[in-house]
Amino acid sequence: MSLAERANSGLHAHVLEHILALEPRRDATILDVGCGTGALLSRLREHGYRRLIGLDIAPPADLAGIALHPVDLDACETPLEDGSVDLAIAIEIVEHIENVGRLLDELFRLLAPGGRLLVTTPNVHSLEARLRFLLTGELKQFDRIGDPTHVYPVFQFPFRRVLDRHGFRVDSAWGFPVDGSSATSRLTLRALAGLARAVGLRAAPAGDQLCFLLERNTAAPAASGDGKRAHVVAHY
Repeated sequence: MSLAERANSGLHAHVLEHILALEPRRDATILDVGCGTGALLSRLREHGYRRLIGLDIAPPADLAGIALHPVDLDACETPLEDGSVDLAIAIEIVEHIENVGRLLDELFRLLAPGGRLLVTTPNVHSLEARLRFLLTGELKQFDRIGDPTHVYPVFQFPFRRVLDRHGFRVDSAWGFPVDGSSATSRLTLRALAGLARAVGLRAAPAGDQLCFLLERNTAAPAASGDGKRAHVVAHY
């Protein structure tokens, strides 16, 4: 039975390609943060991965061969051991989280040294998103017609600062779809974006999703304990 994918068309396939390239070891532990129906975990199982874990506030009842844990990702207290995860993925999850720093701290704890985190989130940097904000004062996918559970828009520069505080650095960032299209935009907005591109306006990255590949730093996060105090005092 095919499981419903709670993501834009093609995003799971795109993420899967990256996972296959990033983690060829089929005995690596892969954690899906906010796994939803388990659709992506099921794809990974079909590709031979044997150590799969899913976290969600309402995980599926059962997926053979996959460990599932009910977790409120805002509180983000998991039953997993320190350094037990090789690769974590958070697909269209960050924008739903009230306390992203707390989630990052938990992922820092769970990832093994050298572990990586793959994140996707709505792209507020796209030309379509910028035009919508310019014309209406509303942020695409975070406005009245967007998902009502979207509470945390990710802007690249401040997000990099948050990541640094919590023990991560950006290895790479890109947009999806890779052709820069925006299937989630209305026809009028796509037409306006096309005209803007015709006169030379650009946005980077383009596309509906903003994707990050993050690396876990070896140093303790600056946003925890004495590290946070020292980090703040050094700048004031």
